[in-house]
Amino acid sequence: MSNDKAYPRDLVGYGQRPPPAQWPAGVRIAVQFVVNYEEGGENCVLHGDPASEAFLSEIVGATPWPGQRHPSMESIYEYGSRVGVWRLLDLFARYEIPLTIFGVAMALERNPAVAEAAMAAGHEICSHGYRWIDYRDVPEDVEREHLERAIEIIRSLTGERPLGWYTGRTSERTRALVVEEGGFLYDADDYNDDLPFWTQVNGKSHLVVPYTLDNNDMRFATP
Repeated sequence: MSNDKAYPRDLVGYGQRPPPAQWPAGVRIAVQFVVNYEEGGENCVLHGDPASEAFLSEIVGATPWPGQRHPSMESIYEYGSRVGVWRLLDLFARYEIPLTIFGVAMALERNPAVAEAAMAAGHEICSHGYRWIDYRDVPEDVEREHLERAIEIIRSLTGERPLGWYTGRTSERTRALVVEEGGFLYDADDYNDDLPFWTQVNGKSHLVVPYTLDNNDMRFATP
């Protein structure tokens, strides 16, 4: 933890000698395998957005299409919901590996069979927000509404509220809103450590399970 209480970033963390991790049942290492499910929650004029999606695709130099549908971009995202997610679920089932789905609520709502299959396999569904959009400039009241809507959609699809949260493209206040809601055990909107850690958010202790972004296959997307 940083000694500079006036500076909000923690550049020290566990320091030179991290504590030995003590995992349940004495296991030596804990790994959270994650599948991001976002297809159907991305920017699209069909969703009331001003332009099409341009993020994370194989289209070289992709830019938003203002006021228009982008059929090629839409179909690239649709591959994930039609084909990709099922291949991944089958793969993890074959090797009997538990999985966390970072599920965008709007995306799961448009393809509820994914949530049903994940729950039947005993996987965790962590809320990936209501939309797969950049929340940087989204007003606070709208972001709060989206958080609450995401919880209710996942609850309606699975019978359980989500206990984990990951937005991805956060605003400055995302974590504070997650803690304010009060029902989450952790969020993963950090990339700054190998081990989970506790942080203080508005006077409350909050668990962060860092995301190992270098293992995300987004690095294979054409910049």
